[in-house]
Amino acid sequence: MTDYFTAHDVLKKVEGLNSLSTLNKWANFIQKECDYQFHYDYIRFASHTRTKRTINHRKTRMFSLEEIQKFQKVIKLIPILGRNTSLRKLFDKKHHLDTMNHSELLTEIINQIEVKLANKEELFQALTKKYQQLERSYQTLEQRLAQLEESLSTQEQTSSGWFRRKR
Repeated sequence: MTDYFTAHDVLKKVEGLNSLSTLNKWANFIQKECDYQFHYDYIRFASHTRTKRTINHRKTRMFSLEEIQKFQKVIKLIPILGRNTSLRKLFDKKHHLDTMNHSELLTEIINQIEVKLANKEELFQALTKKYQQLERSYQTLEQRLAQLEESLSTQEQTSSGWFRRKR
């Protein structure tokens, strides 16, 4: 199971990240521009009034260890690439495709298609084996059913005397 941390925890863990405002701006940019989704959880908090204390739940953005490590890398990349480019480089899955030239992009597409084709062939072989196993088990069950039907018909013919009607 993945551990998730609040924004306050991220501020403590990431060196060079100084405010919640910056972290929230980065997270909003990542979600809008990079099509990346963070984990959300409902966190309890208490609100106090003069007459009573109530417990409520607030929807809060949570960050995984992997995302925290990416934020640490972003801090190192910002002086070199700038904020938007470094955030896209680490969080946008399509960013590396956007920055490629045509020949690199073509080879990348071919590689991805070959990987998908290999996965489909493995899946097809696994399904074929499963089909053969099911076929064998079907045949054995069919034979067992025929044996049970035969034994049932022979038992019906020879009455053992149990449950006879009284006349």
